[in-house]
Amino acid sequence: METDLLFADDDQPPPPEDGAEPWIVLIADDDPEVHAVTRLALGGLRYKGRRLSLVSALSAGEAAAILRCTPNAAIILLDVVMETDDAGLRLVRTIREDLNNHAIRIILRTGQPGQAPEEDVVLAYDINDYKSKAELTAKKLFTSVVAALRAYADIVALETNRRGLQQIIQSTDRLFELRCMQQFAAGVLTQLSVFLRVKPDAILCAQRGAAGRPLPDGAFYVLAGAGCYAEAAGQTAAPTGAVIPPALAGRITEAFRSRRSHYGANETTLFIRVPDGHEVAAWIHTDRPLDEVDRGLVEVFASKIALSFANVSLYERLREANETLEARVAERTRALEAANAKLERLATVDPLTAVWNRRHFLDLAAAELGRAHRHGRRLSVILLDLDNFKAVNDGHGHAAGDEALRTAVVRAREALRTSDQIARFGGEEFVALLPETDLAGARIVAERVRAAIAGSPVVTDGRAIPITASLGVAEWNASEPSIELTLRRADAALYEAKLAGRDRVCVADEPKAPARP
Repeated sequence: METDLLFADDDQPPPPEDGAEPWIVLIADDDPEVHAVTRLALGGLRYKGRRLSLVSALSAGEAAAILRCTPNAAIILLDVVMETDDAGLRLVRTIREDLNNHAIRIILRTGQPGQAPEEDVVLAYDINDYKSKAELTAKKLFTSVVAALRAYADIVALETNRRGLQQIIQSTDRLFELRCMQQFAAGVLTQLSVFLRVKPDAILCAQRGAAGRPLPDGAFYVLAGAGCYAEAAGQTAAPTGAVIPPALAGRITEAFRSRRSHYGANETTLFIRVPDGHEVAAWIHTDRPLDEVDRGLVEVFASKIALSFANVSLYERLREANETLEARVAERTRALEAANAKLERLATVDPLTAVWNRRHFLDLAAAELGRAHRHGRRLSVILLDLDNFKAVNDGHGHAAGDEALRTAVVRAREALRTSDQIARFGGEEFVALLPETDLAGARIVAERVRAAIAGSPVVTDGRAIPITASLGVAEWNASEPSIELTLRRADAALYEAKLAGRDRVCVADEPKAPARP
């Protein structure tokens, strides 16, 4: 082997190691001297600020074992003839087919080009370069390695972009499913941490407070926190506040001020402009500086977050509007029901005395008369008239007259039974319907009512005004088709009571016995 031709450059000491991850180059050759001179030639090579990490394998089997444990190897400098004449070619198929590694760049080196002709090998095997050891100088090796590293970096970037975009699609799909802003904000931090493959020490902030309320200058609202910042969620923070560290608050404030993202050595601050006008900022601890590929993917992720944020914000506004509308509908419904109840009450109840009015009483009486007729029941009525209402009303005023009417109703109700119905029939006249009651029983009830009304005076404006009532009683006759006829007879009895001197009860003519069905 002509080493002076193979490696013509002067030796260079290896550069000092730094924090950047090195490019892994695997040397697969059964000649130890080839390993030595390769290390000597490539030891000082740096590409994109990263040095080379040279790994040696003295056989194809050893190289395959190393690649199984090192899937991120960038290049393999592969000899054709090792433990067998075609060991290197067999390893090519193992790498591409068995290990399914299509990213690693395979540079085939052979000292016997006639045994493996270049045209045949390039067409039959998935290799990236073919070099004869006899013509491979240090400069040519340098060129081949740099070209292979550039191709590998591009392939890795494309694959990283593909995986990153796939993760972005999956992450944003999950975010689009969230409809609550609190859950969405927490989901953004979780997905961002998964996407960057870091611990979830992160915070998401907005320049508006809860429910969109404006905040003081320099302050911001913490939508969500993760890891050591989880307790800050739902609080308003400021650069000098105690909610989050001042340095972190300064990063967030600067992102809002400059409207730009910031990438540091071990942190990233994303400024996210939402289509609906909102502005949010996300800070996350990354443990490492992000490269150009990661930054590009993060920007894409941020744009998707903005769309998702707008979607959730719109959903919440629609939900709030719907809740407001439902509350207004419920309020209007309650008001309408109250109005309907009031109308129904006005249609059936006398507003002064709070007893049934004439129209509703006639409806109740007609229904009760129908039951009495069907089942052969007794039914009686009482007509009541305040004897001195006109004198009270004219002599003491309308207020005294109204109080006399209300007092008479209260005392009459106390004397009536719970099954009896009382109504104002007009002016100072009232009527009571007594179901299941014959004439004798009705007379007893009427006497009790009369005595209750006359028992004590009406007190109004500090004055005691005596009142009395005359009552007429009649029992429904089965031959009468309507209650009006019975009421006429009760009215005639009432007139007799008035003529007889008032404050008394008169009974109408004895009715005939009710017909049995």
